[in-house]
Order: sequence, then structure tokens, then C-alpha cells
Amino acid sequence: MSLRVIEVVAPSELASTVRKVFSEHKPIDVWSIAENEEGGRRIVLRALLDPEYQQSTLDALQDALSGSDGWHILLHPLDAAIPKPEPDDEERKTRERHRRASTREVLYGQIEKGAETDSDYLLFVALSTVVAGAALVTNNVAVLIGAMVIAPFLGPNLAFAFGAALGDKELMRKAITTLGIGCLLAVGLSIFGGLVLPFGTGPDDLPSIAAKELLDRTGIGFEGVVIALASGACAALALTSGTGASLVGVMVAVALLPPAVAIGLMLGSGNMNGAIGAAALFLVNVVCVNFSALMVFRFRGLEPRAWLEKFEARQSRRAAILVFGILLLLFCVAIFLQQYRVVPD
Repeated sequence: MSLRVIEVVAPSELASTVRKVFSEHKPIDVWSIAENEEGGRRIVLRALLDPEYQQSTLDALQDALSGSDGWHILLHPLDAAIPKPEPDDEERKTRERHRRASTREVLYGQIEKGAETDSDYLLFVALSTVVAGAALVTNNVAVLIGAMVIAPFLGPNLAFAFGAALGDKELMRKAITTLGIGCLLAVGLSIFGGLVLPFGTGPDDLPSIAAKELLDRTGIGFEGVVIALASGACAALALTSGTGASLVGVMVAVALLPPAVAIGLMLGSGNMNGAIGAAALFLVNVVCVNFSALMVFRFRGLEPRAWLEKFEARQSRRAAILVFGILLLLFCVAIFLQQYRVVPD
């Protein structure tokens, strides 16, 4: 993440408080603008800050101004600053100890959009499902990759893990709802595809061997667990480091879209065994993606600002990690028993 300008608009009597906060958090520069308004005077103070100090400055400003009225904090991104600030050696060491690429507020604004169930989300799910269904049946890997490019499943999964890290139950609820609606839509459309596409003849029949991509989504293996864990971790890391997450979204879609489509195709063709296998793979992948993303958020030190919110967030995070960890362990045991024929097929 690049340099940003933090702007505080507040009554003039709060100017000294804001300046004091800015002076304590190593700004590159600070400047102010005074303006008159009816019944009083307001002041606009701006500070140019390095990424490493943006979160601590925002938290300190909110703490200092929380008992007052009539203030706003704005965060502006910058494309460039001339001349470019050059830190000394001591400053570089301080930044390395406190490096955090994106602020909590910026991350929340980005992630919250992914938890929305709007018409665009539903349309992308529908289109990616149609493309993925055709690709699985015809064993067309290139088209399947194209379907995963447009699949929007990255947003709700990251939103759920982010909400669990912050103890934000409302965000978690919205994320689960959005992911659930998207999955139901994908499965529903795929059931119709299973009814009309000729790739199976009965409940005990598997698709033809030509549809290898579909066959691969009707069973669980440790390689799938590794892929899903890596996908969730990469997604969270890309978000918190400020790098682009579009390509990482394809990785998450690799783990979630094909199994969801396979469930519907198997159900539509009357193949319950295949549908159960695909459903198990889908659940394993959802658990793995969210578990690894949550662990990355934890590793990056993502927490709310207030003490009480931090306590609730820790409780939420521990509960989510415990549940996901237990589920992941159970899934791994089941995979081990199945692969080594300890239990019958």
C-alpha cells in the first residue's frame, strides 16, 4: 500500500487534539485549512503518512475524538508524492517491526462489498455455472478456467473469515447468506444441466471417462485439501498486503465452483454417489479456504480498535479456528481411511 493522506474535519477547538495525535505518529507532513461556518468555525487538518503508521494513527484519532461531536476522518489514497520521502536507517528498522500494509478500515471497505448479494453477484454465479457445467461435461480445461475467472466466490469467503477475525457477527451472517445463495443457485442450475446433458444413464453409473474433469470433482484427496488451504491463505495475504487479489480469486474458484457444479450435475443425472462425493469435496474446500484465510488474518495481527471489541473478536476467532480445525482434522482422517481402504467405498 502506498502513502495516504488522513484528513480530519472538526470544530476548531479540537485542532490541538488532532495535531497532538499527528505529532505522536511520525507524519511526513501536516498542514491545516481553516473555514467558517454558521455558528462556529471548523478546521481541516491533513497529514501525509507512511503505510506503517496509518492504522495506529486512525485508531489514536478515533480514541481522541470519540467524546466529541461534529468531526469526520477521511482517508485519501495517493498515486505519487514529490519529492519522494526517504527514511533513514533507524526509520527503516522501525517500519520493519511495525509493517502492516493495509489499514483495518480500508480492508473492511473492500471486503464488505464481497458479502453483498446483489444482481451482479447472482449474474456472475449463473454465468460461471453455465460455463463450468459445459466445461466439466466436455472435459474442456481451458473453458473451465474461464468459468473460474468470473466466479465471484472469493468475496463471501474472505468476508466470513474477516468477520470472524474481527468478531463482526453481522458481516459473518451476510457472508454466509451470500455464499449460501450463490451455491444454491449454482447447484440448481447444474441440476437442470444434469437433466439435459447426456453423460450418465443411471444412479450407479459414473460419467463417461471422457469427462475426467467431472470425475475428479466426485471424490476427496489430500491434494484437494492442500489446494484449498493454499487458496485461502493466498487470498487473505494478497488482501492484507495490498496486492491484487483477482488472480487469487481464480484459485478460490478452483476449490469451490467445480465441486458445486458437480453436485448439481450428479443430482440431475440421478447419480447420488457422485453427488455425495462432490458435496463432501465442496464442504472440505469451504472449511479449508476459511480456515487458512482466518489464520493469515490472525498472523497479520488484524484486530478491532476498542478493548471490548478486541475481547469479543478473540472469542469469535478462537471459536472459528477451533470449529474449522476440528472439521479439517475429521475430514483428513476420513480421507486417510478412504484412500488406504480402511473403510469400504
